[in-house]
Amino acid sequence: MSDNNEINQIINQAKSEVREEKFKIFLSKNKKSIIIAFIVVIVASVALISFSSYQASQKAKYSAIFQQSLMDQQAENLEKSKSGLKQIVDDSSAPSGIKSLASMRYAGILLKEGKTDEALVIYQQINECKNCDAYVKDLGGLLAIRIWMDDEITSPKIEVLEKIKKIEAKSTALRYQISEQRALLEMQHNNLENAYVIFDSISKNPEVGKKLKERAGEFAKIIISKGYKPGVSEVKNDSTKK
Repeated sequence: MSDNNEINQIINQAKSEVREEKFKIFLSKNKKSIIIAFIVVIVASVALISFSSYQASQKAKYSAIFQQSLMDQQAENLEKSKSGLKQIVDDSSAPSGIKSLASMRYAGILLKEGKTDEALVIYQQINECKNCDAYVKDLGGLLAIRIWMDDEITSPKIEVLEKIKKIEAKSTALRYQISEQRALLEMQHNNLENAYVIFDSISKNPEVGKKLKERAGEFAKIIISKGYKPGVSEVKNDSTKK
């Protein structure tokens, strides 16, 4: 029995020595590749740590500027507040989250100053931001739509409707609020059928909030009071229907 144990030990030791020898041969043949791979891993790790550190410092930097601008606004130092916000808005390296919020406040100041065209450009940039929060993106689009609708006299009607449809198509968080604006514009153009279909769809959609549903329902009733008869020739495949 002991002889078998000794034989097994000798066999296992021999296998172990073979594995060690093969490993040494592998290291010897691939020494250069292994060193390069090791260096690549180290460099990548350092780069990742450096990038994370840079992002954290940038976030802290622009958060401080944004907070200071809010304090300046509360202290009614509007020019200083505006200057801080503009610094964030104009810097391409500013974190997208902080930049979108700063852009919102900056555009609001521009609107109060009567600089509608400048504010509109910023709202459109927010709506087109790829890394921004969905709600903030949609809010930028919604505010741009409001400016277009208020200033529609200077643009062809169909152009404004098409712009709204493009923003509506890519919206998520505020999709139905944007659909509501399109319906209001359709109603202003006396396109009662189009407007009714949108309002009716919103008012019956379980995903829509209570206030918006009630508001859409009231607008649907107004359209009926204008003489429109639902079901006679309703538009098919409206974008507000899922």
